[in-house]
Amino acid sequence: MKQLILICIALLLFSSVTNADIEVTDSANDPGGSEKIVMIGASYLKGWPLSQVACLPVVNKGVSGETSTQVRERFAADAISSKPTAIIIWGHINDFSNAPMEQEMRTRQIAIDNLKQMIDRTINEGIIPIVATEVTFGLESDIITSVMQFIGSVLGKRSFQDYISSNVLAVNEWIRSYANEHGIGVLEIQKLMTNEEGNRKQGYYTDDLSHITDQAYQDLQTFALPFLEKQLIEKHGLCN
Repeated sequence: MKQLILICIALLLFSSVTNADIEVTDSANDPGGSEKIVMIGASYLKGWPLSQVACLPVVNKGVSGETSTQVRERFAADAISSKPTAIIIWGHINDFSNAPMEQEMRTRQIAIDNLKQMIDRTINEGIIPIVATEVTFGLESDIITSVMQFIGSVLGKRSFQDYISSNVLAVNEWIRSYANEHGIGVLEIQKLMTNEEGNRKQGYYTDDLSHITDQAYQDLQTFALPFLEKQLIEKHGLCN
C-alpha cells in the first residue's frame, strides 16, 4: 500500500513539472500582458522580422499558405484571445492563387467578408486594428515576357499574374474605403512594393515571382516603423 501511495505521489510531481515546462515554452513565444502587437496572416507576414514597435513587442502569427478564411478561423484564438494593444492584419493573395479563375468574383467577396469580420471583431474587442494592403504578383520585365503579354492580350487571353494582381488590387481598394469609413490605419504595402503597371517591383520578388526578398523586407521595415509609431504611439498615446 505504501508503495502504491509513493508511486501516485511521484506521478503527480512528474505531471506538475511537465506542465510547468509547457507553460514556460508557450510564454517564451508570446510575451505576457496585453501591451503588445499581434500580426496575423500568411507566409508574407510570417517572413516579416518585425519584433518591436517602440515599447510594444510584436508577436508574429503568420502561417504559410493560408487563405483569409483560414486566418479568420484562427483569428480569435491566435489574435484576440491574448487581448493585445493592436492587431495587424495582412494577407489575401492566397485566396486567388488557391481558387479557379472562373470563381474570381465569389473568391473576391469571400476575401472581403473575411477581412471585414476580422476588422470588426478587433474594433468590438477594444483593440486597435491596422490593416495592410496586399502586395501584387511579380512579373519579369524582359522582352520575352512583354511579347507573350502582348500576344495574350491580342488573343483575349488573361495571364495568371494578371488574374492574381487585379484581384489583389480590387480587395486593396475595398480595404482603403472601409478603413477610411471607420478611421482605421492602413499600412500601404502595395504602394511600397508595386509599380505603376500594377506589378511587384523588381528586386522585391524571388525566383518563383511570389515570395518576398530580404531587400523587400528591409525596405518594408524602414517604411512601416514610422507609420506604426505614428498610428499607435502618437495617435493613441502609448508607451508614455
